[in-house]
Amino acid sequence: MSSTAVNKNLPTHQAYQTQQAPCSISEALANLRVGIQNADTNRDERWWLKTGLVDFDEAFQGLRLGAITVLASRPSMGRSALALNIATNVGIFQKRPTLYLSLEMPVWQLTLRIASLLAEVEVSTLQEGGLTVDQDCKLSTIIGKARNAPLHLMHYPYIDMASLCQRVRAFAQDHNQQDALSPLSLLVIDDLGYADLQMKMSGDELTAAYENAMHLLKDLAVELNIAILLLSNVNPSAEERENKRPVFTDLPSTALARMSDALLFLYRDDVYHPERENRDRAELMMASNSFDVTGTVYLTTNLKYGRFGC
Repeated sequence: MSSTAVNKNLPTHQAYQTQQAPCSISEALANLRVGIQNADTNRDERWWLKTGLVDFDEAFQGLRLGAITVLASRPSMGRSALALNIATNVGIFQKRPTLYLSLEMPVWQLTLRIASLLAEVEVSTLQEGGLTVDQDCKLSTIIGKARNAPLHLMHYPYIDMASLCQRVRAFAQDHNQQDALSPLSLLVIDDLGYADLQMKMSGDELTAAYENAMHLLKDLAVELNIAILLLSNVNPSAEERENKRPVFTDLPSTALARMSDALLFLYRDDVYHPERENRDRAELMMASNSFDVTGTVYLTTNLKYGRFGC
């Protein structure tokens, strides 16, 4: 089991909902009461999306619908693996419509990593073939579980944010079925470092590009009422400190901290100190959170299969 270290002294806003039209005080108060009544049972899914990471969901409610959560780390921490864990939990096991939009990895690589995660077969074994009978049975089982699951994978390298948002809107429109609660619940963007906004830019121009990208994504999140999980690298400056846990100033742009609704940092101490006892454990730090508490959740890991929170 993992454990949490959470600051509970901040005000909670479980019942806050982004509105695009005027809302009467009676309606707002009615919504607030429903949120309060359902807060203890974690049954209110109108504003929160569960990640499937039990301790994270208990500490932070999950991912906020209509909001942007930034997940940042240095390379080799398992940022994409963690995002794939969340996407599979939401899309396959919760049956909530999910779109994993990769700006780096093609679909076949994403598929290999998801198969490894779910079937507990190493990626290298899947690539080489020659599975054992047990491994082949596990693969067949997860293919059955994933049948008709609303998890979709897309690959658009070096796309600009305006075009990306247009493609997501088109996806949502194409999957808008009358019997579905929503055509899309979760959008994962992996990751911002491969977006077109950074090419040949520096200084104020780069800051403006990040701000524009965040504005476009925020509009998209509110319009579609979806949770956006936006992945980002951090600058190498973290490597120069004795404590290598990332901080706000390590982000490629301050706009990621200022304009996101929640900011997560992922850190694994075993990357730097493999001899220590903290192997197979990751720190998921809620550095800022507009809606609720901040703090750190400790996730057990099995990176042989790219698994977090097992």
